[in-house]
Amino acid sequence: MASSCISRREALRLLAIGVPAGALAGCGAEPSASAATSNGTAKDDAGAEDAGTSTPGSPGGTRSADVLVLGAGIAGLRAAEVLTAAGKSVIVLEARDRIGGRIFTDRSWGMPLDMGASWIHGVTGNPIAERAAREGLRTRAFAYESILYGWNGARRAAGEADRIEARVRQLITAGVANSPDSDEPLRTALDRAIRAANLDAATRLDVEMGITASVEHEYAADASELSANHFDDGANERGGDVLFLDGYDGVVKAVARGLDVRLGEVVREVDTSGDRAVVTTAQGTFDGDAVIVTVPLGVLKAQAIRFTPALSPAKSTAIARLGMGALSKSYLQFASTFWPASAELLNFVPPSTRPSQWVESVNAAPLVGAPVLLMFNAGAFARRVEAMTNDEAGASALTALRLPFPSASAPTAQLRSTWTTDPYSLGSYSFLAVGSSLDDRDALAAAEGKRFFAGEACSRSDAATVHGAWASGERAANAVLRG
Repeated sequence: MASSCISRREALRLLAIGVPAGALAGCGAEPSASAATSNGTAKDDAGAEDAGTSTPGSPGGTRSADVLVLGAGIAGLRAAEVLTAAGKSVIVLEARDRIGGRIFTDRSWGMPLDMGASWIHGVTGNPIAERAAREGLRTRAFAYESILYGWNGARRAAGEADRIEARVRQLITAGVANSPDSDEPLRTALDRAIRAANLDAATRLDVEMGITASVEHEYAADASELSANHFDDGANERGGDVLFLDGYDGVVKAVARGLDVRLGEVVREVDTSGDRAVVTTAQGTFDGDAVIVTVPLGVLKAQAIRFTPALSPAKSTAIARLGMGALSKSYLQFASTFWPASAELLNFVPPSTRPSQWVESVNAAPLVGAPVLLMFNAGAFARRVEAMTNDEAGASALTALRLPFPSASAPTAQLRSTWTTDPYSLGSYSFLAVGSSLDDRDALAAAEGKRFFAGEACSRSDAATVHGAWASGERAANAVLRG
């Protein structure tokens, strides 16, 4: 909701520690020159042909390499790229029939729609921004300038969304100041501050929308799941945020170029008890001197992979304590545009204090050249949306849209993410749950003998971002090279 030249996450962090909202405004960045659901498993043109030998492994026999990398998301691909450049032989094992992991660009509508990662958060010094520029990938700055509609459907004055966000930050600061050292849910701290502030009914509605849009959507979790003491630890982006005009998978294709990626290889076991690391998949076995595990936290939580020897108690505890979030993305296409064409974001204050739903949308029309809204939900309701039928999801979204736009027509098509039910993700990205801290991210990232670990959940400073995953893959690769 904030409009600034620093990233949205950084703005949230600064507001939380008391930097006035006015000090963050007024420095927007200039744009760079440069009827289905989607679970991110369908093939598109970011598939096998983009990697060097991205083909399913044939059954029978053990295939060997210096290093085995589990997962062809950006962490695994970056690790493989670094190792290959250093002269190591690398095999990347990917369960899906495509590369990219939680970066997935759907083109079934004839336009690039990013179902997973969308933004480069904080372009200054960001390796994803640098790689995108080097590859000539087009991006557009996104300043989070919002048009806000109140609980009665009326358009609110300019700047109201930013004022609500600042009020939420004040309430967080006041509530967390009295949180116990042993931690508590952020929702508990917020409720304490809301009671003390004695808000009137209209302000309370505004605040609930602000909590959903600026906190729960940011961290992909309900405030009741987030750690009051640590939920915002580690935010470290600088510079503005940008969106890809032609799809985030352009970065994936560039990094995968020339790599040996084996698709359709569902990993069952990682055995490092002998002289070699042995990985067993549904298709066969592979061995190497080392293995880099980059599967999402949700897969580790589900214990979908057997580790021999077992993971250390510290790592197992970290996996259990960290949260795996849900951020649902719903693209809705309409017969025509009925919302303000100039909007970047649309925010809707719900008419009751029930858990806020469908309160934030990106105007995707300028990005894709069609009347499309990208609508977000987080936490428990996101999981519900991802499990809905198209008819159910469309009707639910339309109820929210018709408050400010009574004549809004039903969507002609929709695409929805299903990361929470995708067995190779089981969630969108990680968050610091009640009782967890950055120490758990360090424990998750720690090497154990021939086993190395990477992925966004392993990043202390940039979790839940693509550049955090990239950096973790690079770190793991360098650790392997150091021996």
